[in-house]
Amino acid sequence: MVKLLRIKLLVLFVLGGLLIAGCSYGSFSPFFGGTSWAQRTLDRLTLREKIAQMLVYHMNLQFMNTDSDKWQEVLKLVESDGVGGIHIYRGEVGEALTTLNTLQRKSKIPIIWDADLEYGLGWRVPGGTEIPYNMAIAATGDPQNAFIAGNITAIEGRAVGIQLGLVPVVDVNNNPENPIINTRSFGEDADLVATFSARYIAGMHAGGMAATAKHFPGHGDTGTDSHTRLATIPSDSARLWSVELPPFKAAIDAGVDLVMIAHLQAPDYQPQANLPATLSPFWIQEILRQKLGFQGVVISDAMSMGGITRNYTPEYAIVAGINAGLDMILQANDFPHFVDVIEQAVLDNSIPEQRINESALRILRLKEKLGLHKNRLLDPKITRSVYGTRANESEANRIAQEAITLVKNVAQQVPLNLVEGDTLFVVEVYDSPFNHELTTITKSLRAQNVPLKVFPIDASDDAEYLKNILGKIPANAPVLVNAFCRYLMNKDRIFLPAQQTSFLQHLFAKTNRSILISLGTPYLLQDFQNVSAYVCTYGSSDQAQRAVVKAILGQEKIGGSLPVTIPGAAPVGTGIKLAANPVKFKAIPVETGMVLKQALPRQVSADTKSLMPILGEAIADSAWPGGVLLAARDGKIYFYDGFGYHTYAKIEPTQASDIFDLASVTKVIATTSAVMKLYENGQLSLDDPVVKYVPQFSGPDQQNTAWKKTITIKNLLTHTAGLQPFERFYALDVDLNSRWDSLFTTRLDTVPGTRTVYSDIGLILIGKTVEAITGMGLDDYVNQEIFQPLGMTNTFFNPPAGKLKRVVPTEFSKAENGFIRGHVHDENSYSFGGVTGHAGLFSTAGDLAIFGQMMLNKGIYGKTRIFTPETIEYFTVPAEVIQGSSRCLGWDSPEGMASGGVYLGPHAYGHTGFTGTSIWMDPENQMIVILLTNAVHPNRAYKYPRYFQWRQRVHSAAYECFTDLPRNPDLEWWNRWKDLNE
Repeated sequence: MVKLLRIKLLVLFVLGGLLIAGCSYGSFSPFFGGTSWAQRTLDRLTLREKIAQMLVYHMNLQFMNTDSDKWQEVLKLVESDGVGGIHIYRGEVGEALTTLNTLQRKSKIPIIWDADLEYGLGWRVPGGTEIPYNMAIAATGDPQNAFIAGNITAIEGRAVGIQLGLVPVVDVNNNPENPIINTRSFGEDADLVATFSARYIAGMHAGGMAATAKHFPGHGDTGTDSHTRLATIPSDSARLWSVELPPFKAAIDAGVDLVMIAHLQAPDYQPQANLPATLSPFWIQEILRQKLGFQGVVISDAMSMGGITRNYTPEYAIVAGINAGLDMILQANDFPHFVDVIEQAVLDNSIPEQRINESALRILRLKEKLGLHKNRLLDPKITRSVYGTRANESEANRIAQEAITLVKNVAQQVPLNLVEGDTLFVVEVYDSPFNHELTTITKSLRAQNVPLKVFPIDASDDAEYLKNILGKIPANAPVLVNAFCRYLMNKDRIFLPAQQTSFLQHLFAKTNRSILISLGTPYLLQDFQNVSAYVCTYGSSDQAQRAVVKAILGQEKIGGSLPVTIPGAAPVGTGIKLAANPVKFKAIPVETGMVLKQALPRQVSADTKSLMPILGEAIADSAWPGGVLLAARDGKIYFYDGFGYHTYAKIEPTQASDIFDLASVTKVIATTSAVMKLYENGQLSLDDPVVKYVPQFSGPDQQNTAWKKTITIKNLLTHTAGLQPFERFYALDVDLNSRWDSLFTTRLDTVPGTRTVYSDIGLILIGKTVEAITGMGLDDYVNQEIFQPLGMTNTFFNPPAGKLKRVVPTEFSKAENGFIRGHVHDENSYSFGGVTGHAGLFSTAGDLAIFGQMMLNKGIYGKTRIFTPETIEYFTVPAEVIQGSSRCLGWDSPEGMASGGVYLGPHAYGHTGFTGTSIWMDPENQMIVILLTNAVHPNRAYKYPRYFQWRQRVHSAAYECFTDLPRNPDLEWWNRWKDLNE
């Protein structure tokens, strides 16, 4: 039944290909001359037009209006000397259907459109089918899969106007350290590569597309990426003829249309050492044309690559390349200039005109072979019927599934073998920087109820961060590592960075229940031979990830075999075969917390008409130049808007998404949250003395040292440590270490535990405590544990440069000769690097609302739990360290002329920041009110007293939108507002 289905699919592919091609797909005539369309066309072309046929222009097929520079440029080229070919980097189907037809109609000679389609059309033009890497295709062991892959690529390519595919790669990858070919190759065996390449070419031809064998004379046995510099391959003649060249001979015998020449050398084999094959008559004329008998089009690799540009000017390289035998040249886009250069070279006899005629004729014959002389236009009906079809996607997915290779399986870790009570520790390893996204693998496992905990790491993470993760994974716990270890041009390496390698080696030494999935090079195992199980996908696409999930859960059989040898670990052909044996996991009861949604005010019975007028009055009274107010009830945001301007100059209106310096709101959102997490994880006790973690906290005399030994974390959180409110450390010492010494040895203001004195110093010390316990900066820790899981993407210390336009300025600074914008306003925090426990955090009202709703939900937001309900309860009620104090653990509770207004419920909690920020959560009324302003603008004197009065008025007004929220009789209005409710 399966075989019958595949036969039917193949028939459809072939028919589809012939339909698109519009003609039979013949082969090149072995001679020049005659009266073919190609010859007749050549005879009427000018020299410049012949030269233009040899050059390939580069562009993206994205929307261009008719007066755009790009459109005018390509139109001028087409309507002058013409364009032989156009190379597509990225495209859109709709644009292809319009742009290609428009340019083809305007062109005197049909244009041949090409693309690098090594992974199918989905990689270049969204909506197309993504094809597994060549090595994955070979891992299936079935050459017919190569035919199918080539056929799908051809049919879909022709459907969007691409007649020439720069595929397949026929290099023999026999160098594990090859940084640029690797999984793009079918494997290390020349015969296997030859067989799969020939079938791939046959599939392309059946679909009506011209094929290109690359990268001649073989880019597989080098440790150099020719994108960066000239690559070198071994010069052994016997090896070249037995390993590197046979796949090219097989491709030629299969009727391949083009051969791409690589920027590499075999210095002791070729007559002239250090000359790239691209510029070498020896390789192109003597080896490729004479000894291998190739009569088709010879195309260069991109002439902008380092293998050429490091040693040659573009002008020299293009002239030398043509004289060497290049027919078609992938050149940078200075198209008219290079037509001029080549024309001048012909006129001064540096290039024989016959050399131009030969190349132009070969290219015209290729166009004739493709049927472009009869029909150069696209038919949208055909595109809709064959592009990205379910049948094509199904075949590609099947190939990806059959490719999955189980190389090692000690103690039968695959299928996934968890016992009751196990948690799978998943480590996502990215070999590139700044990427902590969850993989498709992890999302799929989670969707199938696999109990797991995820730790993402990337190349930008430091050793302390990795050490912290290692400490969180218990000995002999089940571990799954998803390692992205992929080739990438200009990267010049294929294995993981040394720091990640060391981390994984320690991790695999810690557990005997580990699975490593290589989402890229199969050679990764040679660095991790202490891993229990090893699985290869040969690629990192969602397609490959979905396939490997099915494999490790036993939902599909595993039958792939290694097309390469992994040195010291596994010989070529290794592959443990497993029958399907599905592993099922019980559904985990999913707890969810309310997720904020913007709603119409009437949906929560709110009347917000009075809010904007009140905010406007505050601006008129110079309480602040502008700000953002967000108010939510029962999970619905009923008011969220910016008001006023960034400055009193009224130039830049404040937007709801603007980013504010939170000042002391940092104390709760970042620092207290970090303590809550550490407390919950059992990593600290609130009764621990601070000196346990910060032993430098002592002095300046014997009495202060004795008192400081009694100060606990709880004292710092409740401002009962006896510390001074603040000191100007930024002014005391120029040297950073000296400033820290001054802080640690600061004199106490009173005996610890006897009085509540609000102190920045205490929260700075808590920040240092968090760093001491976690081995991470406070910023990294809260980002990992709080902000990132909640999706608070606009919350950070030291805002990145790309966000600065949204950051609202604070105070005028003489030192900066302008307003402070983009770095923390607090001088102490700034002097300590912008990451401190008392200040430095920046955020938006939207992000803070997510945090606030998580707190109201008792520690959970959506499906993401941050804290337990017990932790929330413990930290948000008055701590009573000093009887009668409103101070909770880090948080404040309402009393007197409360900043959060006179309607707060008795169990509300919140905090304020010096720059003009405030946030209050009210569990009884399920309310969140956030007011972010830059009240210290243009200087801090503007705050007094109007800001404090209007802050209370605005928070209260957010409650006054409802008729069912009574005033709290224990709270007082500022005198200014006392007659409001009389």
